[in-house]
Amino acid sequence: MQTDLHDAMRHIIDSSLVGEASAQEQQELRKHLLECAACQTYASDSRRAIVGLNGFSFAADPGLQAKVHAALDLRIQQLQAAQPNRQRIVQVSIAAILLTIVGSFAALHLGDPLATLLHLPVAQAQAGLFTFWIAPSWCLALLVPVLLLVSARSANRKGQII
Repeated sequence: MQTDLHDAMRHIIDSSLVGEASAQEQQELRKHLLECAACQTYASDSRRAIVGLNGFSFAADPGLQAKVHAALDLRIQQLQAAQPNRQRIVQVSIAAILLTIVGSFAALHLGDPLATLLHLPVAQAQAGLFTFWIAPSWCLALLVPVLLLVSARSANRKGQII
């Protein structure tokens, strides 16, 4: 029972040193510290450790700082270089979607005149427009999100290496 009391008081000492002990806990702690030399020693040692740590500082190696800054600058350059590629991919995607829309209307409205001009059945002319215009532009439009995902994953892997 005595060990549990000391453990509880040590926990309250730790809490009070970081300002998290309640007023009731601090009052119990003051009463206990008047009677317990072991907890007085623990409280004193803990206060000295915190005071010692407050004055603790260290200097970083200038060479290490230079390496960290160089690595960060390199990563920034890599991300900036990758950005135009993403913009280009998005532009191509928008163009592909527009071509798909235009191709769909062309197949719908120009199928008859094209079939007449080429002496083909209307269905065959529309199939040709679909095969050589709509399908390729649609595939390109669907390929863009995949390219963006692959590009993002590649950039993440490169970022982990640095």
